[in-house]
Amino acid sequence: MYPATDDLVVAVAILMAEGIKNLKAILSAPGSRGDVNPMIAIGRRLKTLGHQVVISVAAPYADLARQAGLEVEAVISDASFDRAVGNADVWRPVHGPLQIFRVMIRDFLAKHREVIERHLVPKQTVLVAHPLDLVSRIFREADQRLPLVGVHLQPVILRTLHEPPRLSPWWFEPRRPSWLIGACYSGIDHLVIDPLLRRHVNALRKQFGLNQPIRRVMDRWWLSPDTTMALYPRLFAPATENFCPALQYCGFPLDDVSGDDFSPPSDCPIVFTSGTANRHCGIFFRRAVEACLGLNRRGVLLSSYPENFPSDLPASIECHPYLSLGQLLPHCAAIVHHGGIGTTSQAFAAGIPQVIRPLAFDQFDNAERVERLGCGAWLKRDRDLTHVIDRILDLGGKVSKTASVMPPGSIVSPSSLSEMQCSLSEMQASVSGVRGAVVAADKIHEYCVERLGRV
Repeated sequence: MYPATDDLVVAVAILMAEGIKNLKAILSAPGSRGDVNPMIAIGRRLKTLGHQVVISVAAPYADLARQAGLEVEAVISDASFDRAVGNADVWRPVHGPLQIFRVMIRDFLAKHREVIERHLVPKQTVLVAHPLDLVSRIFREADQRLPLVGVHLQPVILRTLHEPPRLSPWWFEPRRPSWLIGACYSGIDHLVIDPLLRRHVNALRKQFGLNQPIRRVMDRWWLSPDTTMALYPRLFAPATENFCPALQYCGFPLDDVSGDDFSPPSDCPIVFTSGTANRHCGIFFRRAVEACLGLNRRGVLLSSYPENFPSDLPASIECHPYLSLGQLLPHCAAIVHHGGIGTTSQAFAAGIPQVIRPLAFDQFDNAERVERLGCGAWLKRDRDLTHVIDRILDLGGKVSKTASVMPPGSIVSPSSLSEMQCSLSEMQASVSGVRGAVVAADKIHEYCVERLGRV
């Protein structure tokens, strides 16, 4: 249910679209639930604004999108998805992204191309693309009249040289100067990413008559030449503003896409999760139970895979396959998690401290940004879990001076301490009440009316 003011927005949007019949949006969300939830929320809003909406997702999330009223194309099978997340290497800093790139090449490129070809209506369609959706970028390159809106869920994918995103847990990862960061990106492209992607992308481009091959696929080419929605606030990644002028900050989406009702806890437990797609967090959960017992705190374990839960759990620990974090976290003392952007943003909105145990992908970067904002800690060693939780609980609802409550040494670096500026309450105030997916969808709709209205 949208607020009353949203009814007016919808009515105005429909009037703006008068004369442009049968607007169509083709969305892509090939990742896990953290990728899917925001795109479904965008699609749901676009449908309210009068668009026909088609979304490509992995099969495990097809029903979720259908329940939101969207037309669904399952482009990655259950078997392929299970094979990807079932490989423990996917949760390692280098192997994880490479594994995902392989899945995109093997399962996504050709199938999403078929989806676009089947549903595209000239002069009436907009492509709304996940960052890994290179197919939509090729369609846009082949037809400059076809609008392409990029959707960026996290800032790590933008190669800002002045304040580079954190890509690993390793102390020797270069952070400056800018020329060295640029050289590192170039080396990664030439030695790792291009050998994996470039041949497949150029082969597909050639089928569209794009015969001039491209290099460094993930440097600048993949960015939409039209406009991009950043589903995070500028405060979270200010350096991205100058890097990508077409970026429009929409705020965190904060959409769980879950209609399940539950009774929120009344005893302020600590929540533990390693993400909805992680099948290999059993050892972490055992440490979580030990930490809760040692601190005499109640705990909630969240995992889609029941084999992750320890047997013979004490009465003070409960486990669930999935709960709406938007409903759960405001009633909790803290959350210990993997650093996915969706979980990170829900903790901001709830105003609770977070301990981040990053494994791969954007998680190291999100952990560093949370520390920089003074809203939590990066867990560098699992054996420190109890100690870090004990310290982070001192934050309560507010961080006054993070240096006074965070332990020295490996848990928070001195450079991070000097940059911490924002209290939990300040961050909560800045993100709460902003529905990033709705903002993004409204901007996409306005862009379509302007762009397609003059085609």
